[in-house]
Amino acid sequence: MPQTRRFWTLAAVATLILLTVAAGCLDRPLTPGHRTLEGDVWVLKLDDVGDREWFTVIDSGRFDEAFSITEAPGGYAIAGSVSDTGEFHPTPRVILLDRAGVVMWDMTYPSSDDRRGTGIASAGPGGFAVAASHGLLILADTEGSERHHTDLAAEGEYWAIAPSDTGGWIVAGGDRIARIDGNGTVAWQVPAGGVSPGSLPIIVPAPAGGFLVAGEAAEAPGAITAAKFDDRGAPVWNMTVQGDPGERYLLAAARQVPVGGYSLLAGVTGPVRVLEVSLGEDGSILRRSTINASAPVAWTPAGGYLAATLVENDYGGALLRVEGLDEDGATRWASTQRLDEYSSIVALIPTADGGSAVLGMYMKY
Repeated sequence: MPQTRRFWTLAAVATLILLTVAAGCLDRPLTPGHRTLEGDVWVLKLDDVGDREWFTVIDSGRFDEAFSITEAPGGYAIAGSVSDTGEFHPTPRVILLDRAGVVMWDMTYPSSDDRRGTGIASAGPGGFAVAASHGLLILADTEGSERHHTDLAAEGEYWAIAPSDTGGWIVAGGDRIARIDGNGTVAWQVPAGGVSPGSLPIIVPAPAGGFLVAGEAAEAPGAITAAKFDDRGAPVWNMTVQGDPGERYLLAAARQVPVGGYSLLAGVTGPVRVLEVSLGEDGSILRRSTINASAPVAWTPAGGYLAATLVENDYGGALLRVEGLDEDGATRWASTQRLDEYSSIVALIPTADGGSAVLGMYMKY
């Protein structure tokens, strides 16, 4: 399954607030008017032609954040965090929605320090695996109750997780990658392969063995990098895609191609468009092409793409536009939804019924 990027654009004011909070420079999230900041989570479900099926807002009355969504048996699982209003101390959190967007359960996983749940993977009928800040791995059952956790006590605010082809889980974030066995034991840890420690990586397991980790490049700001590892964590190859002067790439999705090799999708600034890069099995660049769309962007199982953007986003409200594109990048359908002011798009995923789900946040004060 293609792995899609989480964590997307905020309006300018909200971006500054969120980045400041994430850096640990502010323990009371306040707006410039000195009013307490509150966050809400929202999920929009569209069918295969872009018609709205449901829209769910998750508002605990506190500061709610979301960073990742995955389709799970019977619904959709969201990883995020929650903090008491006026006291920013995030606690990892998982929310499960059913197929109609109704909240089935909402669980938090208290930690001795501030952490966010930033990655989630379905463990099939066995529950969920959640990656949180500083390398915390939480294994939960189908009701969200914690079965086990492993704490790497590592650097990095944003961690990703994916099933390992050899069993257990691959987690990546900060300056390292680790494989965790199904019982929570750390099998090995290796350096992160050139991915920026400040970005949320994407992990792509390889059915034939090993895995790919991709993200923003640590040593080349504005570029993206991909690193292939074998199933023991040994580096196989590493490559970086650098744009022209004035361009900046933000990785949106990565996948393994059935015929061999990998594909990457990245949002491009200056002018805004989407870059698709095809890689050979040895990491060589086979093809580069662009699509007239915005990120976040994802592939559809039937071929083509999904893309989302905020056309408007200010005091008057936000306007979300989601597009379904064919394999040549031509628009097949477009859907617009009116949202509250200062909204952000966190993730966009195709769904098994041929539709799509968009995860986002509101900033309110």
